[in-house]
Amino acid sequence: MANKPQPVEIVEEPSPALANPAIARCAKAWEDAYRTQMEEDESEYGAIKKAGEAYRAALPPLTSRDNCRDFIACVAHGMLLDAIPETNAGKLLYAAQVALGAVGAEERSQQLAGHAVHANLTEAGTARVKKFPPQRSKIA
Repeated sequence: MANKPQPVEIVEEPSPALANPAIARCAKAWEDAYRTQMEEDESEYGAIKKAGEAYRAALPPLTSRDNCRDFIACVAHGMLLDAIPETNAGKLLYAAQVALGAVGAEERSQQLAGHAVHANLTEAGTARVKKFPPQRSKIA
């Protein structure tokens, strides 16, 4: 039997986690959806479900190292709010881990490509200097 969600009390006091803009955006999406749903049909279960969907929709895209870190922070915070069920949290964190690895590999690849371009430019510059050595002024 699934656990029935407990009524949610929205705390007006700011949380230190909300200092992270990504977490603040996800939490605001959750709170807005929760309040809207409660005003519309007053179903606690429906409000929590819609709020969780809004929270997950606000998660940062896994496109950069910083976004991956924010995503992980949002998932952890979402677990504390019960916006993200524990059964889904592991999958989301695994996706973030894979994306973080891919982003890291792409960054390393770009760094290596940058070194190769620099090396090619250095070699070309060296060849040009050998071909056309600088002229020395003749002062007699």
